[in-house]
Amino acid sequence: MTKQHMPPYLGVAYYPEDWPEEEMDFDIAKMQEAGINAARIAEFAWRKMEPEPGCYRFDWLHRVVDKLGEAGIAVVLGTPTATPPIWLTRMYPDVVMESEAGRRAQHGGRRHCCSNNPHYRAYSAKIVEAMAREFGKDPHVIGWQIDNEIYSFPMGCFCPECRQRFLAYLREKYGDIESLNAAWNLNLFSQAYDRFDDIPSPRDAWHNPHLRMEWIICQNLSHVEFVRMQAEILHRYVDVPVGTDTMPFNGMDYRSMTDALDIVQFNHYNTADNLHGCSLWFDYLRTLKERPFWNTETATNWNGSTDIGQTLKPEGFCRANSWLPIALGGEANMYWLWRTHWAGHELMHGSVLDTCGKPVHVFGEVQEVAEGYRRAADFLRETRVETPVAMHFTSLNWNMFATQSVVHHLDYMDALTQRFYQPIVDSGLRPDVIDARQELDGYRLIFSPLMMTLEEADLPRRMAQWVREGGIWVVGPLTDIRNAVGAKYRHKHFGMLEELTGVEWLYGIPDDAGRIQAQWADGSAFAGAQWYDIYGAENAMATVTAGHSALVGKAVAVCRPVGKGTVILLGTLPSREDMDRVIAQARELAGIAPTRLCGHIMAAPRKGTTRSGLILVEYAGEPASYTLDHPMEDVLAGGTVQGTLELEPFAVRVLEDPRK
Repeated sequence: MTKQHMPPYLGVAYYPEDWPEEEMDFDIAKMQEAGINAARIAEFAWRKMEPEPGCYRFDWLHRVVDKLGEAGIAVVLGTPTATPPIWLTRMYPDVVMESEAGRRAQHGGRRHCCSNNPHYRAYSAKIVEAMAREFGKDPHVIGWQIDNEIYSFPMGCFCPECRQRFLAYLREKYGDIESLNAAWNLNLFSQAYDRFDDIPSPRDAWHNPHLRMEWIICQNLSHVEFVRMQAEILHRYVDVPVGTDTMPFNGMDYRSMTDALDIVQFNHYNTADNLHGCSLWFDYLRTLKERPFWNTETATNWNGSTDIGQTLKPEGFCRANSWLPIALGGEANMYWLWRTHWAGHELMHGSVLDTCGKPVHVFGEVQEVAEGYRRAADFLRETRVETPVAMHFTSLNWNMFATQSVVHHLDYMDALTQRFYQPIVDSGLRPDVIDARQELDGYRLIFSPLMMTLEEADLPRRMAQWVREGGIWVVGPLTDIRNAVGAKYRHKHFGMLEELTGVEWLYGIPDDAGRIQAQWADGSAFAGAQWYDIYGAENAMATVTAGHSALVGKAVAVCRPVGKGTVILLGTLPSREDMDRVIAQARELAGIAPTRLCGHIMAAPRKGTTRSGLILVEYAGEPASYTLDHPMEDVLAGGTVQGTLELEPFAVRVLEDPRK
């Protein structure tokens, strides 16, 4: 990074290979007019860089990088391995993926090659090393993006190479076939195998759920290995951060994906209806690396391919959407794409310029965001999000719910986001979304909903110690009920919760018809949904009043002191009103002062060595308000603000604490 290229970055995905070179000056001038200071390039340009095997042509790319850099626009270079040229698939037809039905993919898509295929890996390594040698020390290149949106969809590749990798993975994990048979209970239905080679690839939907889960995990590990291979090459030549732009699909273990990388990159296309969904990912991604993450793709307006599946977004949405990743700990927001393609795929995708070069209707909002970034740059660079609150999320639980969801129509990510995460943030709390490996020091309040298994990274012992030392732990339903491979405990319901709390679990009851009714200790109604864990009545926060005589008077929510801390057990998916009450009680126990807000506001407390403050983003397109404890300086508008701030729809406020 040079002094010329400093965060925060407002960027675009730019595809100069798609346009006549004489139009580049026009595009760059328009980028400057928009306030763009970063561009992602080359991620799909393998064929133009290597038209024939071993014949590398980078002169055109040097001209692009030089012109962008001279205009003050930093460059993020993408390795082009998501789109191999036709000569590779002609030489090695087996490089493309094989579907569950046994059909090979065809040339013409993207991410259609098998990450395990040795020919694909070999030629990917060659183009990556050639690029790294050529641009490794270029002063205008501020970072690298490996490949593009790597994930397995829906179950990944079923080629012979993937099958052999899977069997090797199982041998390493389980050691011998009898250990695997025992872990998966394969006496059931006479499913036991005599040798690893007997184990099928799970092409059929009705396969053993442990087999399906392990297949998904193994497929994701293949992508992780593919990314690490490229990272190892790049790190031999480049000093700037290396990442890979990810998408929230199919249970990818993003902690493992980013372990060998320097920076977390993320793409999303959330709308005004579900903008809180991408903020969950921002709250998660910032915990993976010390360096702030990059939001490498989002839309200025809508996303689409040959047609548009969305509608006009409200005025101000682009502003709020562009500020959210910055407010929640990132240092870059980049639009896909700069200028809409003129032929081929994704002709109807939103952009900053239309195909003919005219600015889109939200061009003014883009300029406003760029100016806001400029004004807040020092404050953003010198502060980080800091919070005493966390919420658990792990890829293992994501995959476990994907292969055995426990309750029909219970979607793990939807329930996690809507039933727990959104009420937490709307209460004014800013949670770090953490996986099992995250250190617990510094947190006073942790929510763990839908953590079907806790058996990762010694989490049961660490959580027990954290609670006994004073932590407040809110444990949501369907937590601690499976071991690490998704099997039930044979001699107890929970892995560690009953032992830790002394609370007696009695029953697990499905109810999607609303037959179970419950009430709080003060007699007011308590509304749950879909699943009910029923406990003994001692330490009850809420008890069952109707549904079945064996359940009446028993607890559906329990609050239990443990050492210096407290565990709150929620046996069901609470209504929004009831979750608000749980949050209020938990934050009081944790000694976290209530926040006076009204509406849907993402509040991000920021702190640095010498500066601190708060960023507020109204994310639902509705009027809202936030009451300050003391006067603050308005970084964007100037002046001092105090008392209750009224926020218009999609408003952004960057506030600095004047107290030193």
